[in-house]
Amino acid sequence: MIGSGKSTTAGRLAAKLIEGGATAHAFNESADDHPVRTRTVDRLLGRELAPPDAYAAEQWNALADRCAHDTGTTIVESTFLQNTVMPHFTDGEPIAVVEDVFADIAARLAPTAPFLVYLRPSDVSSAIRRVHAERREPWSSRNYAFVSACAWARRRGLTGEPALVELYREWERIADGLLPTIESLVVVDPQRDWTAALTEIYHAVRVRERTSK
Repeated sequence: MIGSGKSTTAGRLAAKLIEGGATAHAFNESADDHPVRTRTVDRLLGRELAPPDAYAAEQWNALADRCAHDTGTTIVESTFLQNTVMPHFTDGEPIAVVEDVFADIAARLAPTAPFLVYLRPSDVSSAIRRVHAERREPWSSRNYAFVSACAWARRRGLTGEPALVELYREWERIADGLLPTIESLVVVDPQRDWTAALTEIYHAVRVRERTSK
């Protein structure tokens, strides 16, 4: 979810991998050279929306091919779940559609043995309040307005903080069903101890790299 530590963790993981002698690169969702373009990020950045084929799922095939021929580690931060799969949920589409989108991307990436790190808050409500307190206005009001306007919230008559809290609580239940279908690691509240969280993730990634070769 927002503010769970995705960008921080991705950047620190890439730096630690490089420090250990590996070749790695973390792509922040707003990076101009990001290998996967999504409609969600374009909206968040205020960009003019591209033709539908610019967001085609084949981008994931191209990424898989690139990873298969590179010797390094490519970390595509937040694009898989937050910006590609979750929008189908917030748009009010059936859970079966969300599951199918997830499975489709996982299948496209399968040749490169992907490893998904999922950062989970132990308390959704507290996590949302923390993020909004940290980012302040005008970000806070924009985020509440964005979620309040989505189909999922409108159908339930939810707005503001209650909409955000309930949306992420339901999303966590969906994630519980998605994560077991792909190699993944769940890290709870990494902000409580960044060093311990990064060590756990780094170790898991290196082990995964060795076993997938």
